[in-house]
Amino acid sequence: MSFVTVTHAAKLAGVSRQYLYKAYINTGKISVERDPSGAPLIETSELIRVFGVLEGKFSERQEGDNNLHEMTQENVVDIKVLEVELAAKDEVIRRLERQIAEGGEREVWLRQQLERAQAVLTDQRTTEKRRWWQFWG
Repeated sequence: MSFVTVTHAAKLAGVSRQYLYKAYINTGKISVERDPSGAPLIETSELIRVFGVLEGKFSERQEGDNNLHEMTQENVVDIKVLEVELAAKDEVIRRLERQIAEGGEREVWLRQQLERAQAVLTDQRTTEKRRWWQFWG
């Protein structure tokens, strides 16, 4: 989605700015977005929908790009905060991965201990058979 100013939109459509406002914007045939400073911007897809092929050449660099640059400068602090939060989350992930690895090692060790204990606890009952008459004896 690319936005252009009303003046640039009028040039692309091949009409005057006043005519674009009267015939299309004020009547609601073309929707207008607002940038952070409140200036009206028109999406190029809206112009193509209403006018078809655009007469003027579309410029890659336009006033909307300057507004994006200003917004980026305003958000530098937010970006730094997000980077710090991301680093903290990465550290938490590393700790959790380390805990999972230690838990796996602990499980292996406990299984070995269990197997050793089971090997020691063998059936130590006497195997001599008692005869049935020795029961009363």
